[in-house]
Amino acid sequence: MILAIDSSAGTAVGVSTLEGEAVSVAETKDRRSHAEAIGPLIADALRLAGLGPGDVTAVVMGVGPGPFTGLRVGMAAAQSFAWARSLPLWPVHSHDAAAVFLTVDSAVISDARRGEWALTSYTPHPDGGLGIRVGSTRLIPREDIADDQTHWGDGVLIRVEELNPTHLALAALTRRARGESLDEPRPVYLREPDVTMPQ
Repeated sequence: MILAIDSSAGTAVGVSTLEGEAVSVAETKDRRSHAEAIGPLIADALRLAGLGPGDVTAVVMGVGPGPFTGLRVGMAAAQSFAWARSLPLWPVHSHDAAAVFLTVDSAVISDARRGEWALTSYTPHPDGGLGIRVGSTRLIPREDIADDQTHWGDGVLIRVEELNPTHLALAALTRRARGESLDEPRPVYLREPDVTMPQ
């Protein structure tokens, strides 16, 4: 069984089979209580699936894009769970969760705060399923995308306000089945942190 954890938006935890079938999801849309929510949500997702920690065989970790503090909470939880049980850790770009059933060119956007969107472009894969990421995720001024806008360039606009962690697990399984590399196990930040250590 796969445990998927992401805190790039709210905090979401899901359990999936090794074939990518969703079993359970526990989540909160609150973007200010990641640290308080992550432990109970992991417990809830496992309970809803009728499983214990020992039934998990792999951990999927959403790596963003997302705000510094919130994103680190989910990543730390995923890394700790995997490390404590000597499980494989599969890092996945969080926007991939919105592109697992892609059929047309698309742009996935999520709130990057400070009046900006985080935007990742995708094109369909020849075999269907998870789309192919085109270029790097970038920041777009919020005013460049209207509230009722449905397209970005030649692609469909997909807005991510909350993330389905079981789709994140499906993205990881799809990449592995295709022989593609997973993402680096480091957070996708699109701007420098507010606080830096003196040199």
